Amino acid sequence: MYPAFAKLPEEKQELIMTICIEEFASNGYTNTSTDTITARAGISKGILFHYFKSKKNLYLAVVHHAMEVLIEKSLQAVDAIETTDFFDRIKEIVLAKQRVTLQYHQETEITQRVISHPPKAVEAEIEKLIADFQSRFTTPKMLEMIYKGDLLKTVPLREGITPEKVFSLVTLTLNALSMKYLQLHKGQPHPFIGAEEKLMKEIDDYLDMIKYGVYRA
Repeated sequence: MYPAFAKLPEEKQELIMTICIEEFASNGYTNTSTDTITARAGISKGILFHYFKSKKNLYLAVVHHAMEVLIEKSLQAVDAIETTDFFDRIKEIVLAKQRVTLQYHQETEITQRVISHPPKAVEAEIEKLIADFQSRFTTPKMLEMIYKGDLLKTVPLREGITPEKVFSLVTLTLNALSMKYLQLHKGQPHPFIGAEEKLMKEIDDYLDMIKYGVYRA
């Protein structure tokens, strides 16, 4: 997308991106100074705009990079999960994602902030960017790979209950809970800080209901 920037040595690209992530995560889009970025990166403002043309393009490139990092690291963490119990895997996935967000907290800060409160100047572009990521990483095939719905085939399900129905119910529940917490904290500068424990408790409660039903024996 930005060929001049792509021609830089990888180390220089990483340096500029790291500085940009730190500045945008700390100050947001409007209050981030490109003068500060260029001074820290040891480049001129003209060179920065040669790479990205505008602050808007720079921000979009940084958001895209942050999302790519979080998804790549999350998929790596999920791939390392070894449990063969479907419901334990669900909880391990949530915990793995939490560990990634803690390790890459600035990328997380930018991503969460832009999802919950996108800057007006880039709102349309961010909406398209998020839709693109969703089309790539929330497809049925991708969800099946992440959650391993095949594990349900070894579970003694009630008559008439199929693994496909359980898998669909679990993924719908997780998506609904994620949307709930996103909406509850929409517009806040740090939307999910302090919410992880509540989310995990709700996931446990809903998974328990899915596994054992809601009627007393």
